[in-house]
Amino acid sequence: MEMSNSTEYPLDNETTTESFTPSDWFQSTESYFKNPEVFVPCRNPDNLLSAEVATLVELVVHAGLYPVLVLTGVITNVINMAVFVRQGLADRINLCLFSLSVADAGYLLFLMAAKSYTIVGLFDEEAGSYWQQRYLNTVLGPLGGFLNVSNAMTTVIAVERCICIVAPFRAKRMLKTRYMAFVILSLYIYVLGVFGFLNVKYVTVPLPPNDASSNVTRYISRLSQFYVRNPVFIDVVCNYLLAVVIPATSLVVIIITTSVTVNKLRASLAWKRQETTAVVTSGERREAAVTTMLVMVCCVYVICMTPSVTLAFVRNLITDFLPTGRYCNAFKVTTALVHTCEVVNSSTNFFIYFFRGTRYRTTLRRLCCCTKEGTTKPDVTDASSSRF
Repeated sequence: MEMSNSTEYPLDNETTTESFTPSDWFQSTESYFKNPEVFVPCRNPDNLLSAEVATLVELVVHAGLYPVLVLTGVITNVINMAVFVRQGLADRINLCLFSLSVADAGYLLFLMAAKSYTIVGLFDEEAGSYWQQRYLNTVLGPLGGFLNVSNAMTTVIAVERCICIVAPFRAKRMLKTRYMAFVILSLYIYVLGVFGFLNVKYVTVPLPPNDASSNVTRYISRLSQFYVRNPVFIDVVCNYLLAVVIPATSLVVIIITTSVTVNKLRASLAWKRQETTAVVTSGERREAAVTTMLVMVCCVYVICMTPSVTLAFVRNLITDFLPTGRYCNAFKVTTALVHTCEVVNSSTNFFIYFFRGTRYRTTLRRLCCCTKEGTTKPDVTDASSSRF
C-alpha cells in the first residue's frame, strides 16, 4: 500500500513556507490545480535522498520507534509527577522537576498525535493524507509550545543549581518557592499562548485525484488569511524568537551553568577531602548529590537537543532545506531523526532519578505499596562518591 506521506504533495512536516511569500504561495497552489507537475519539489533531481528512502525512514521512525519511546516516556513522566507530588511541591526543586515532567509528557503526546499520519496511512490512505496536513493547524502549536517549555524548564533547573552551588546563602534568600512558581506559571502561559498562533497559520485544502481511476482525495496545507494579514508577527515571534531563540539560548545557558556547577562542586569536594577537620553535613551531602543528579539531566539535554538547535538554524539559513525545497527528502529524514533525539530527552529523566535518587526510589516504592511516607533517606547517594 502506498504511504500517506506521498511525495507528490508539498507539505509533509511542520514548517513549510519560509522560502515563499504569501502571494507566491497562492499562485503556486493555483498552478498546481492546473498542472500537477508544477508543484512537486520532492521529485526534484537535486534531492540528496530519494523519496523512497525518506518514506522508509519515516515509516520506521514514526510507526516503529515513536510508539515505543513515547509510551515509555509518557508513563515514566506520569510516575515522576506522582513521586514529586508525594514528596511535596512546596520544595523548590520538586516543583521544577514536576513542571518539567508535565512539559515532557505534553510534548510526547502531541508529537505522537502529529506523526500518527504514517500509522493511519497504513490502514486508510486518504485519512493519512488528510491528517498529515491537518495536524499543522490543530496540534502544531501545542507541540512546539510544550517542547520549548521543556527547554525553558531545563534552563531554570540548571541556573537554580548553579546559583545554589556558587552562592548558597544568597540562593536561600532569593530563590523562594513562590517566586519559582510564578516564573514557571509565566513560562507556561507565555510560550504555550504564543505558539498557539501556529494553529492559525495554515488551512487544509483537498486536491483532485491524480488520475480518473483513483478515488483517493489528497490534501495540502496553504497559508491562511490570518497569516497573509499578519506574516511578520507569526514569522518573527513563532519561527524565530521562540522556535530558534529559546532552544539556542537554553542550550548555551545550560552548557555554561552546568560547566560552572561541575567545576565549583568538584573544587568544593576536593577541598573537603584535603581538610581532615572539615565536616560534611547531611544537608551539604544532599545538596551536592541532588546537584549531581541534575547535572546528569542537563548533560542528557545538551546531547539530545544540540541536533535540534542545529536543525533550527539550518532551516532558516538554507532556503531549499524545507518540505517545499530541493532538499525536502533530506529534510524529512533529518527532522524524523532530530525528533527522535528530542523524544529520548523527554523520556529518560525517570531513569536518572531512579538510579541516582535514594529518596525518589523510596517514595516510588511507597507509592507502589500504598504506604505512608515517614522518615526518608537523603535524596541520592553520597555526593563524595560522585564522578563527573
